[in-house]
Amino acid sequence: SGANLKSLLKRIDYYLHLMETYRSEATKNNVLLMRETVSSLIDNGQATSIEASACVGDLNDPKNKLREAFFHHSAIRCFWLGHNGRCRYYGKKCIDLFWQGGQATSYVAKFYLGLNSLGLLRKKKKSEVQLNKEVVRVAIAAMKDAADNS
Repeated sequence: SGANLKSLLKRIDYYLHLMETYRSEATKNNVLLMRETVSSLIDNGQATSIEASACVGDLNDPKNKLREAFFHHSAIRCFWLGHNGRCRYYGKKCIDLFWQGGQATSYVAKFYLGLNSLGLLRKKKKSEVQLNKEVVRVAIAAMKDAADNS
């Protein structure tokens, strides 16, 4: 229903105020990414967006600590907004960064990429069916692994 998202948005705005007060730019950028995601989920950012946006820097720089968060939030936003191609693009970027680790973010990325692939399988794009089936298998395996480790 989005009621919890609106209260979450208020809390994020409070934290942004704190980040401004204490001049914590790195944390502020992470919180801004979260805020953009929540705003997109509520109303596609039409009435809940703000002027400030995260400064993520060079996304090709392996030392950029915000690129993982950027790809992760972009994949989630694209999935929920129905942008399947972009969701797959950002999801793959996310998985490439997190594939080796057992971090929670890697499981979330695999989950969304698997759900997105199921949607594409339903649309029956023949050129991508085999690829999407493999992505779904990987996502299911990751969810089983996550369940075993929880």
